[in-house]
Amino acid sequence: MRSPDALHYVEIGPRDAMPLLFLHGITGSRRYWLKKVRHLAGPYRLILPDLIGFGLSPKPHITYEMPVFRDSVRRLIEELGLAGRPLTIVAHSLGGLIALEYAARFRGEVRCMAILSLPRFQDPATAHARFWRGSPHYRRLLNEHSLSETLAQMRRSGLELTLLYLFRFPWSVLIDSHKFTFKSLTSTLECCLLNYHVDSVLPLVPPVPTLLIHGEQDSVAPVEMITDLPERYPQFRLATIRGTGHHVFLTHTSRCLELITSFLDENSSHQPASFGLINNNLRT
Repeated sequence: MRSPDALHYVEIGPRDAMPLLFLHGITGSRRYWLKKVRHLAGPYRLILPDLIGFGLSPKPHITYEMPVFRDSVRRLIEELGLAGRPLTIVAHSLGGLIALEYAARFRGEVRCMAILSLPRFQDPATAHARFWRGSPHYRRLLNEHSLSETLAQMRRSGLELTLLYLFRFPWSVLIDSHKFTFKSLTSTLECCLLNYHVDSVLPLVPPVPTLLIHGEQDSVAPVEMITDLPERYPQFRLATIRGTGHHVFLTHTSRCLELITSFLDENSSHQPASFGLINNNLRT
C-alpha cells in the first residue's frame, strides 16, 4: 500500500529500460509533458510525477522548501526501485532547480540532465521584479492585476509570441495549473523561487552533462541570467531558441525534443568523456 504522501505519477515504457524522469514547473503537472513525450517510451522508461503540492499529488499544509520537493521525488525513485540506478532528468523551471538539488544530494545517481527555462536570480528583489513584469498570474496573486501592465507585457513579448501561447498551450495544462492550494503556491514561490539562490547549489552538483534550453524572449527567467554558466561549468551546454519565452517546450516542442533526444543519445553511456568542452553554446 502506498504512503498517503506519495506523489501521483504516470509511468510509460519497459521497466528494464533507461529511466527518464520529467519534472514540471510551478503550477504544472505531469500533463505538461505527457502527450508530447510518449514516443520516447521504449528506449526509455518514462516517469512523470506531479510535484508535491500540485496536480493530483498530496498538498499537505507545510512550508514548501526545496528539500521537501527533492526528498519527495527521492521517495518516488525509491518506491520504483530505481535508487542507485543512473537516472536521466528532463525538467522545466522550478523542476530544473529540483533536478540540480537532487543531483547534488544523490551524487553518482544522475547520468545527465536537460533543463528548460532555468530560473537564476541574484536576490529576491530582482526575482520579484522579473516575476511581476513577466507573469500576470503573479500580479494577480499579489492583487496587483493591471490591464495596462498586461498589455505592456504583450507588447514587450510581441504579437507572434502571444499568439503562440494562445494556440499552443494545451487545455489540459491550463486546467492542471489551478490544482494547488494557497499554501503550496505561495510558499513555493517564496522559498524556491523568490528567495532561492541557485548559485549556492551549482558547485555541489557533480559534473554530469547538462543541457540548458532557453527561449530568447523569456520574460520570467531571462536568458542573459544563465549565459555565463557554460563558461563557469564546462559540463553545461546552452541552446537558445528564437521567438519564444518561458514555455519554450510548448511553443517549440519539435525543436526541444530534437535537442533533448540528440543530447540523450550522446550521453547514453556511463562515461560521457568530453561533453561540454566544445561548442558550449548553440542557437536555433
